[in-house]
Amino acid sequence: MTMIVGGALVLLLSGFILRLSYTIMINLINGRKFHHSLEQEFDRLRLGRMLTALGINKTAYIYQTNTNDIHKQMDSCSACSNTEVCDEKLATPEIDIADIEFCNNEEALKEIKQQQES
Repeated sequence: MTMIVGGALVLLLSGFILRLSYTIMINLINGRKFHHSLEQEFDRLRLGRMLTALGINKTAYIYQTNTNDIHKQMDSCSACSNTEVCDEKLATPEIDIADIEFCNNEEALKEIKQQQES
């Protein structure tokens, strides 16, 4: 009788461990796909080039920043009316963080830059 109960417990525990491992693996794969698609969206916006010009690590930014904040910043960038000034600044390889007063995401970018430097 104890062998049957013990065997059943081992089977249940094995099934639980397999299911947990599978779920974790699927979540990791979906997370990578999500972050990859977010990075591709960035490449279509000036925001991605702005991060690079400011010396902000885009991958670290995507993985460490709340996705709601990222989408707000992307929307703000898409709706920006200062595109001529932005394009002019982005034509240079590096931009000083003090020179982005034209940017709708100025406050957030300064905060991100400061976080990555600390």
